[in-house]
Amino acid sequence: MSTAPSLYRRHRPRTFADVVGQEHVVRTLRNAVTQDKLHHAYLFVGSRGTGKTSMAKILASCLNCVNGPTVDPCGVCDSCISIQNAQSMDVIEMDAASNNSVDDIRELRDSVSFAPVSGKYKVYILDEAHMLTTAAWNAFLKTLEEPPPNTIFVLATTEANKVLPTVVDRCHRFDFQRPTVEQLASVLQRVAGREAIDIPPDAVALLARHATGSFRDALGTLEQLVTYASAGGDGDGTRIAVEDVLAVLGVADADLLFGALDAVAAHDARAALHAAAALAQTGRDVNQFVRDLEGHARELMLVQMLGSVPAEIAVTPDRDARLAEQAGRVAAADVVRFIDLLAAALRAMKDGADARTQMELALVKAATPEVDASAKALMVRLERLERALAAGGAPAPAAPPAVPVPAPAPAPERVSPPAPAPGLPPTPMAQAAPAPAPQATAPPATAPQAAAPPPPPPAAPAPQPPTATAPTATAAADVTLPDLLQVWPAVLDAVAPTNTQLAVGLRDARPIALVGREVTVAFDTSHQFQSKIADQAVNREVLGEAIRALTGLAARPTIEVHDLSELVVPGEAPAAPPPSPDDWVDRIKHEFDAEEIIPETDQP
Repeated sequence: MSTAPSLYRRHRPRTFADVVGQEHVVRTLRNAVTQDKLHHAYLFVGSRGTGKTSMAKILASCLNCVNGPTVDPCGVCDSCISIQNAQSMDVIEMDAASNNSVDDIRELRDSVSFAPVSGKYKVYILDEAHMLTTAAWNAFLKTLEEPPPNTIFVLATTEANKVLPTVVDRCHRFDFQRPTVEQLASVLQRVAGREAIDIPPDAVALLARHATGSFRDALGTLEQLVTYASAGGDGDGTRIAVEDVLAVLGVADADLLFGALDAVAAHDARAALHAAAALAQTGRDVNQFVRDLEGHARELMLVQMLGSVPAEIAVTPDRDARLAEQAGRVAAADVVRFIDLLAAALRAMKDGADARTQMELALVKAATPEVDASAKALMVRLERLERALAAGGAPAPAAPPAVPVPAPAPAPERVSPPAPAPGLPPTPMAQAAPAPAPQATAPPATAPQAAAPPPPPPAAPAPQPPTATAPTATAAADVTLPDLLQVWPAVLDAVAPTNTQLAVGLRDARPIALVGREVTVAFDTSHQFQSKIADQAVNREVLGEAIRALTGLAARPTIEVHDLSELVVPGEAPAAPPPSPDDWVDRIKHEFDAEEIIPETDQP
């Protein structure tokens, strides 16, 4: 039983008019053939499946067609048919991945000296050219520079950076662009029409997106779907549904993706876990679902930043409208943080962690920033409080999460004084909290049955707007050194994503003075190397930006070196003296229920 050519081989473009995309390559080669300005060597660069080999064969057909040289080869003459079937004696295809030695290049160099057999030109197509060794390139260099008449070399590669510069200089280079989703969809629809395959637009869009810019992958998956539909009992296998595409590709349904992001937007961890459970029940690959979630979050980010659905991610009008609607509901900070969490989950899965656990952890952290101790999660919580206050929401329930300090702060015990919560400078959120204080203390002072107290409350909200709308600059001016010491661990967490080395070095330092905007950060004398790194201008800028993001103070850090063991910082608890030998003995006796044995001394 003979095997039929694959779908992408049967529908490979035969003329320049059949090529989808790559207009800059088509126009240049058309003009070169028409004006008889052919170069002896071309370098085609592009990712897999973008049409590099097909373009080389079209060029060979244009030159060796019975009507050639022509930009419209007939496709029916012996030369065109033999080129299409890879049987032409004048078009030699060579895989450099398996023929990359000096001996292989010598054989090619010897064959170049022979004249064309039946056509006008000999065309050598060298695929995966970057796989040639340096010695093979050197053996081939002279032939490539001065080939015999009517000989053309086409070098195709996916990694142009691995090709010797001396080779690139001798070629005309063309960079093949990845086709867009729309271009892939148009090719799939054209092929489906010729093959009598009934496939809905949504399924075509899924195939086009999953192909990631490769015509060959798109047509190969379409052929696999035809076989799958036949095995499923559809008889001729010409009907393909969206469910078939989801089953073969293992990608998540759009409803699952939108539902997961809706749960994140609503900060509903329970709904997020239900979305993960629904995925698990489908039996699809969890790793692929995480990647699909990452792609969906990226699309939301693009729509939010651009204000509309760009053409590169547009699929169908219904889905595009749903994507734009969701992008308007989900906070931008939630989307960016969700992408970071998914990237961390993918790294953990690559290191061997359980895929479902990492997926659920990312969804729960994204839906409930309160359970995430990172600085980014704290910033998300602050942004939520700012939005709630701007909308006129009650500040009281949002006040506890607004404190970006890992240590517990006794804010609930200090209700009556108008001072801000300890450990954090008064930001707009913190300043709004004292406003309800007069209302909270007034009712306990009077009896609930009295008729006189009701008139005063309507007048109480009058001073509230000025307090809630106080500028951030005022809050930043009230930052004290104890406040900065308390948020110092969060400052290190904020520095770490930008400069890990600086964050590690700052663990051995601490603020010792704050005068206006000048923050003095001291290193111990035993860490002078870390102090020099932190004292670089770019690192001081990173540190100042982290302090500003967490406290609102536009700080100007300065780096100094001190003996921290003898330095007393206001607001910082003094370091306990080191234990004496007697203290160590007492501790050992207590921990191990031991008994001290005192050696006997010799009597004189």
